[in-house]
Amino acid sequence: MTTATSHMKRLYSKLQTVGYNKKYIESLLPDWWDDAIADTPAGLQQASLILGQRFGIRSETLWTDSAELDYRLPQGMRFKHRDNVETDDLTIACALAQTLARIVLKAFPARPLPDFYPDAGELRKQLLINKPWISFQDLLQHCLDLGIPVIHLSHLPKKVKKMEGLAFQHNGRPVIVLTGKRTHGYLLFDLAHELGHITLRHVTAERSVIDREIDSEAEDDDERAANRFALELITGDPTCRSVPNGRNLRANELAKSAVMFGEKHNIDPTHIALNYAHTSEKSLNLKRWPVAIAAIKLIANDTPTDQQILREALLNTLELDELSEDDYALLQTHLSENAD
Repeated sequence: MTTATSHMKRLYSKLQTVGYNKKYIESLLPDWWDDAIADTPAGLQQASLILGQRFGIRSETLWTDSAELDYRLPQGMRFKHRDNVETDDLTIACALAQTLARIVLKAFPARPLPDFYPDAGELRKQLLINKPWISFQDLLQHCLDLGIPVIHLSHLPKKVKKMEGLAFQHNGRPVIVLTGKRTHGYLLFDLAHELGHITLRHVTAERSVIDREIDSEAEDDDERAANRFALELITGDPTCRSVPNGRNLRANELAKSAVMFGEKHNIDPTHIALNYAHTSEKSLNLKRWPVAIAAIKLIANDTPTDQQILREALLNTLELDELSEDDYALLQTHLSENAD
């Protein structure tokens, strides 16, 4: 990137004011970018259009000095601007999720959406055919085959708040965005929860669902319903709290018990280990998370992370030839594991 001209400095300043730091801005610029593009009135509009598309902002609010930035957000989602957006708002994360979804859907195979989605019990029966349990990879592939893109959003500016899950429609197609960084186990429930929102018709053209946290103890009716859907899909019981016996299992004991319990009840062992820690904390006031995390590491045994599985499955699904070089490069940046 060349030394910023006065016109580009104003554009960069606007982006930085709402939470896009300089390093992050540079990470999303195309390789051919030259700040001199904004030296003419027409070039200023072109630069604003390119930046707007990449940062999820309406371009006319970039080039107009007096305009407050207006974000391009998923349908049915609106935020009021706040000065301290970089620390207490999800606007940037949602705008970037929308930007990434727009690119993904350019290359996502055209598939007719079903007239209805099977309930958790029926879907569980379908996915368990010739399977010991429903894994994250199984559920992910089901969503992709069904025509629902699932995206992992990790490339975000520092200090910007993010949601754990987001489900919305883009041009009539449901999209799921996940952000979790824990490598095994956690994304299974997160994905099942977001699929629950779609199945239960919480997501429409007029309404998106933003899960700042995916909380199994949530009181909101829709969140409770999505949790019940996720638990029934993963375990067969919408109120499942079953865990291996033993209050003080060591990591190797929990890993072994979780596998045995999972084989018997057709439940992913990583979910069982997490459920063990959660139930111990809620009912016995015992902190068993370190043991559960260590057990999951033993169960996973150096297999690909959920994030790696998601990225590979999505890229294998997309018809990448449909993307321009700039869109392909931007997609690769967003799907990379290294955030700003």
